[in-house]
Amino acid sequence: MNGTFNGLSLNNISSLRTTKEPSGFIRTSFRVPNQSLPKLEQILQLKAQALLILSDQIIDGRIVRYSADVHSGYEITIEFQKSSKK
Repeated sequence: MNGTFNGLSLNNISSLRTTKEPSGFIRTSFRVPNQSLPKLEQILQLKAQALLILSDQIIDGRIVRYSADVHSGYEITIEFQKSSKK
């Protein structure tokens, strides 16, 4: 799938996974395979704001994990805390 991450257009987003922690945090991980993206590397910082916009959802939180590999691309994890507002 395609989308944007902090305003940067990304192609071939894959392996989208969401996990819910007992503490109330929700983590969403995704991969961007086999690409060298210097602009993405510039915005990847732990605890930095993160906004991932896909065709069917918007994920707004903070970067809690990322990795980059020359052969397999990037993997990024965004975390946010579910609001207890009713």
